[in-house]
Amino acid sequence: MPRPLALIGLLLLVCVAPEVRAEDGGDAGEAARREKGHADLVLDRYAHEFGTARQKDVLRTTITYTNASAKRLTGIRARGECGCNAVKLSHRELEPGASGTLEIEFHTLSLSGHLTKHVRLHSQDPSRGRIRIPLKVSIVEGLVVGSAGVSFGDVSRDTLTPGKQPTKSFSLRWYEGRGTPFEITELNLPEGFSSVTRPYRDAQDERWRGWEVTLTIEKPLPLGMYSAEVLVRTTNEQRARLTLPLSANICGKVWLQARRLSFGTFRQGRVRKASIKFRPFDDSVTFGEVRARSRSGRLLVEVKPDPYMAEKGYWKLTATVPADAEPGPLDDEVIELHTGAAGEETTLLAVRGRVKKAADGR
Repeated sequence: MPRPLALIGLLLLVCVAPEVRAEDGGDAGEAARREKGHADLVLDRYAHEFGTARQKDVLRTTITYTNASAKRLTGIRARGECGCNAVKLSHRELEPGASGTLEIEFHTLSLSGHLTKHVRLHSQDPSRGRIRIPLKVSIVEGLVVGSAGVSFGDVSRDTLTPGKQPTKSFSLRWYEGRGTPFEITELNLPEGFSSVTRPYRDAQDERWRGWEVTLTIEKPLPLGMYSAEVLVRTTNEQRARLTLPLSANICGKVWLQARRLSFGTFRQGRVRKASIKFRPFDDSVTFGEVRARSRSGRLLVEVKPDPYMAEKGYWKLTATVPADAEPGPLDDEVIELHTGAAGEETTLLAVRGRVKKAADGR
């Protein structure tokens, strides 16, 4: 059954000192890397190859690092390039000549193909440099799924007409010489979707073989975040049954970051805010007067152009629960957002949350 999801966006900007990539090489190359990578840390190797692997596997290796300087090193840190890498250091401080171990776990997850990820190692003194350790793996064993799920992204409900229905594809593959051929025996789709299955071909690597499944939204779906699953059965013994998450953000003339504002549970006497972004779905939609209000009047609601994305047509709605709000649930609250978009002048937003009495415990 479809179920709502929350969309959370996260943008992280990290400023670091210049890095030098460490590659394989001879003794002279290692000496150069130590000088340019980190002047005090020496590794037993500066790259690692895991070989071939399956999806949803965990690969492990250990690299030894040594303090080659005449001083004590402190604040030694390691960081993986993405969530697929987990790292653990045995020592964050090293006396001269002492060594520690860097344990690395590589999670193949739903990644596929020939990949290079990195782990970074450095100490508290940024002027001594950083070491970037490449980790190579070929995720080509067994049945390989081309993506972790099927996301249609933003879909206009008005475009769901014959010949214009949005489509998305996913692939189930094997790699010649590593995997074995298989067939898809069943596709169980949510109501309102259809599928077409074709042989898969990769123009860049002809050793990939398998099946490409294209899904089409055939019928209008409810406004808001849509979530379901696609069940796939195959003749592959290790992965005879797979479920792929399917999602879409079904929009009207107004694109909304969410159709519900969540305040959580908080104590009376505290001010609580929640906000969402919204904009015209595309250039064919024009806003008139933009305003919003709480039907009950318990919430203070403000709308204004988003200060960071106003040039792209984004607005920001902020609702505030004042400090003097009466205790009780907020679930019966409704926010009316008026944009003046033709045919969809007013949008209703749900509210979730609860105000606890000031004397309550937790």
